[in-house]
Amino acid sequence: MTIAIIGGGIYGTAIASYLTDVGVSDIVLLEKDAIGGLSTSRSVGIIRHHYSHTSQVRFAKRGRELLAGLEDRLGVDIGYRRNGYLACTGPENETLFRENVARQREAGVEVDLLTPQECVDWFPAATSEGVTVVAYEPDGAFADPYLVATTFATHAQEHGATIRPNTEVVDIEVEGGRAVALHTATDRIDVDVVVNAAGPLAAEVAALANVDVPLERYEAKELVLRSETPYHPHLPTFSDLDTGLYAKPERSGDFVAGGVGVTEERPALETVHDREGVTNADLLEMIELLENRLPGFADAELVDTWSGVITAPPDWHQVIGFTDDVENLYLAAGGSGHGFKEAAGFAESIAQTLAGEEPRLDLAPYRPGRFDDDATFDRAYADASWG
Repeated sequence: MTIAIIGGGIYGTAIASYLTDVGVSDIVLLEKDAIGGLSTSRSVGIIRHHYSHTSQVRFAKRGRELLAGLEDRLGVDIGYRRNGYLACTGPENETLFRENVARQREAGVEVDLLTPQECVDWFPAATSEGVTVVAYEPDGAFADPYLVATTFATHAQEHGATIRPNTEVVDIEVEGGRAVALHTATDRIDVDVVVNAAGPLAAEVAALANVDVPLERYEAKELVLRSETPYHPHLPTFSDLDTGLYAKPERSGDFVAGGVGVTEERPALETVHDREGVTNADLLEMIELLENRLPGFADAELVDTWSGVITAPPDWHQVIGFTDDVENLYLAAGGSGHGFKEAAGFAESIAQTLAGEEPRLDLAPYRPGRFDDDATFDRAYADASWG
């Protein structure tokens, strides 16, 4: 059985890697650009479990477990560091926040509730003003998404998979409701199963087989900052669910911060190349966010900026499963800004499913047909990428 994977980001490479773990070696992965180069490498790499749906918590937990053991299992440094994760909120979101903490605990995630003052005592850069509750996840972490993707790709290749970067799929040949071949600019590849893990290009790839996938692209802007008081990597990643601010330490003592330019009305990107980057208005917004929530870092100077692409369906949760229109076309798309941390968890169960095994975790809630069946995920926080 030949399984062709379109997309060499975190999902495509992880699926290839876990397929080889369950004994499938006839795999070809085709990536239009470099492995991990389009969207994955622009992820911040935060690993956390705070979500509004139990299934999402479970995939985040399993993804974290797999990433935590990846360095020992494969002997490759992926930049994994268990530094903990702090999330806070005020009265407007407090009820939902506490419900989500209960969901985490039900799924086996360790979470401690702190008072705002306890948070400040431990993490002096923060302020307690306007905060009513804080949650701390000891197993929160971060890793380098590019290193994770390339590690998965290397592992898959070493165990029989063919990895083809810089190879664009230009057509999916369909006969009798099944994909029978992929076409590149230079060759035709016979297939038994096609996995569409093309990230920001997943809708375009599906359209090659005349399949419509409701995905939109949004820009995510990140700033690398340096404060007089270093944000050491042993300190936890910080998130404010009310304003959308998040800050993650770097090994250098600098930190990456985001959450600017995020509104319900933010425009979708027509193409992946339409990003505007970090503007002066974004810089001013970040200064205000830091002054209001992390005043200890309000003196931070700008070191660098970048922007990436978030790909999301209408309910901001992954689209996973076989399509109705092309029975052997499998979707693994729509990470919605929280895809990296969960990718390994999803990939493990996807690989088991494709190999005819029982998946470790239930993928049914993410099926593509849910948009027609009125079985979508409820959107919780104002910024839907929080899950």
